[in-house]
Formats: sequence, structure tokens, C-alpha cells
Amino acid sequence: MTRKFDYDYNYDPEGTSEVKQDPYADDYVADEHPNHEDRPLNNAPQPPKDWNRERSRTRSPTPPKQTEPSPEYLSISLQPSTPVTDSKSQRKLLILDLNGTLVLRSPHTRKNAYQLQGASRPLRAVHRRPYLLTFVDYLLDPRTREWLDTMVWSSAQPHSVDDMVNHSFEGRKGELVAIWARDTLGLNQAAYSACFLRSTVEGILTFSEDRKTQTTKDLAKPWKALSHLNHSAKSTLLLDDSPLKAHLQPWNHLCIKEYVSEIRKHDLKVKEGESVQELQDRLHEEDSSSTKRKRSEKKVKQLAERIAKATADAVGDDGKPLEYDQTLLAIVGVLDAVKHEDNIAGWMRSGGLVDVDGAYGRSRSETPGPSRKRGRPSDEVVPPPLPDSDALSSPPRPPPSSLPPPLSDVEQLEEETGIPLEDKSPPPHSLWFEHPDAFQYWVKRGRTALDELGIEVYHGISG
Repeated sequence: MTRKFDYDYNYDPEGTSEVKQDPYADDYVADEHPNHEDRPLNNAPQPPKDWNRERSRTRSPTPPKQTEPSPEYLSISLQPSTPVTDSKSQRKLLILDLNGTLVLRSPHTRKNAYQLQGASRPLRAVHRRPYLLTFVDYLLDPRTREWLDTMVWSSAQPHSVDDMVNHSFEGRKGELVAIWARDTLGLNQAAYSACFLRSTVEGILTFSEDRKTQTTKDLAKPWKALSHLNHSAKSTLLLDDSPLKAHLQPWNHLCIKEYVSEIRKHDLKVKEGESVQELQDRLHEEDSSSTKRKRSEKKVKQLAERIAKATADAVGDDGKPLEYDQTLLAIVGVLDAVKHEDNIAGWMRSGGLVDVDGAYGRSRSETPGPSRKRGRPSDEVVPPPLPDSDALSSPPRPPPSSLPPPLSDVEQLEEETGIPLEDKSPPPHSLWFEHPDAFQYWVKRGRTALDELGIEVYHGISG
């Protein structure tokens, strides 16, 4: 039987199959199906015609991100603070930052190449700021807790916050009204776990936290979450080393100098200087010992060199003995003052932190506040959020020949209140802790408050 074609792709021995082209042949043409109904590739049911319209009606638009203090907040900050006779009649709220404020965390260690994938890195070493244990004793003293609520709010991740709180409060964290971490800041996933790659000498890439990620602590959140405590701009202090952390409520932000490794080294020098007497006693013992004379002479030499170095390091460039960082003692002094104020935001905005002229001569019952020579800001709230420079009296200026460049309205207000307000480096000596007289006044007042409560002033530096 003669075949009908050279190659039948579906070979039929009986020769009854229709002639079909090889689908792999160059001249292959697909069969036409005139009755074939074209269908869309996606056969999923289509939404109703009015779906988009209904969706647009039910979905609420994302509210714009707040970037400036609200008019209501500004109005409160412009209200003068008046003295409170009984501090228990208006409780205060202290919100504490951790890293850079109460403690210093050591840098990340390089990731171990043999570490199991997915295993968490070890926690970083935590060093306490000087007088932290004294500070905690003051905050959690029953007499202080009669008028003060204390909470922690850190931008670190929860496991790090837990570790730093344990180092700071030593088993007393249950006496805090709240402990908040990075997951309360309203960050997206990218910002929450922000990090950057760092190349080591060995060429290994490691991850480190990105300290440049700007986070905001909106005090409206704890006020709402802790509404049963009834706190507001009139009763709240945020203690944080980041100048713009509370830009939505700037007059409630008690900004302090960040505790960094250089200050930590300074504190260790002070501690070493305090051990000179102990070293001298050991030197005398080694020198008087007649046993193992050769080894003793070597020890005597090492001790003498150590004493000389400790003595030199314990003296500043001005020839005065170095001191531990006293920031937390100053904060005790500020707290001792604001417990007698009925409007913390108003007190801060009127210059209560830096205007302590003559405060040394006042009794502690008179809370240091705005000088009688200082004019109050206008009570009218108008944009921009900062008052006009004419509403504030300026301190006496030097002769025109030595005048520095004129300050802007914002810089003027920073200078007069000691509180950072703009997203830039503040002018030199504009923050309250850079005013020597003001800072020393608050340190002295803090020591007095601690003495009255019978709390030991102890630096607590180790290492």
C-alpha cells in the first residue's frame, strides 16, 4: 500500500489517518478553527463595574504625617507656669531613653564566620553612665513616686531594650509604669530594621545599626496609652540625648549630652586617679618587702609608672582635677524644680532651664524659673510655630565691633531656652547643659535633693 505522505506524525498502520503536517516542520501551519471562541487568558470573574467607585468611598485616605507642633500644643506652651504648693496634687511623667542617655552600648562585634545561619548575635556590653544607680534610687524612692511616674521609651529593638533595662534598673523594672521599644515608633519594616553594610579588614561584610535613621517620639502616644495616669504637655519630661527626637513637643524635651565612648574614657581616667592612694599603699608594701628582691623591684617600677600616669590623667588642661560626668545629678535637680510647676512646657519655653540668675541665693522652696526681667512670649498662637523675636527680650549685647552674625528667630529662642528646635546643629553654647552656671546650679540642687532623701551619691563606674 502506497503511503499518502512521507512521514505521518501520528502513524496509522491501516493508512486511515488524515494527513497531518509534522508540527516541527518549517512549513507547518496550524489548523484554523472558525468556530473557536476567543477567551481572555484570565478567566477569573471580573469585579462589578462600580467596584472601584465603592472602594474609593470606603477607603479612608492616609493622613499627612505631622511635622510641626500642633496649635493646641503651642497654646499650652505659651501658658505661664505657676508654682504648685503640694507636688502630689499634679503628678509628673518622666520618659527615659536608654542608649546614650542612661547607658553606653559597646559597638557591634564582627560576625563570626562559623556562626550558625539565623542565630542571633550576642548582646553588646552595656556601661552605666556615672551616678545611674543613684539616679534610679531617686526615681523609685517611695517619696519620689508619690509625685512622679517613670517609664522607658527607647528606639532600640525589644531584646536590646530588655538587656539595657536590666543593667539600668537591676531587678526594679517592675516599678516602671511602662517599657516601650522600637516597635512603638510607627516605623515601616525598612526603617524598623534599618542597617548598613560595613566591610571589615578581612573583607567580610557585617551588619550594623544605622544610627542615621531619624525617629520621632510623639508624646501624644504615651499620653493616650496611659490615659488613666492623666498626663499631658503640662506634666511630662522626655529625657533623651537626640536633639530632634521630640520635635512635635519640643518644650517637653530635656535634651542632654550623649554619653559616648570618649566621655566613658574620661570617667575611667577619673576612677584611675581615685585609686592613686591605693596604688601608693601597694607601692610602699612592695618597696619594704625584702623577699624576692628582683621581682619586687620590677613591681615597684610598674606601680610607680602607673601612679604617675593616673595622677597626670586625673588633671584637666586647666590644672583642675577631672570630675565624673554629672549629667544625671543635674537631672535630679531639674526634677526637684519641676515638681513644683503646674506647666512643664510653659516653664521650659520661658527659659526655666537656663535662667537661674540669683538662684543660688533663693531657698529651694522657690522654684528657679523665668527672671522677672524676661518678658513672656505673646499669648497669641500664630504660624510659624515659634514666636516673633520681638516677643522675647534679648540679653545685653557686646559692642557693635564684636557682634557675632545675627541669630535667626529660632536660634534666638534656642539661645534663651537651651532647647534644640531645628533640624541642624544648634548654635554653640545654646543648649542648657552648655551654660556652665546653669549646669552647675542643677548639679548642686540635685545633690541637695539627694541628701535630703538620704540617698548616697555614688558614681558606680566600673571597668
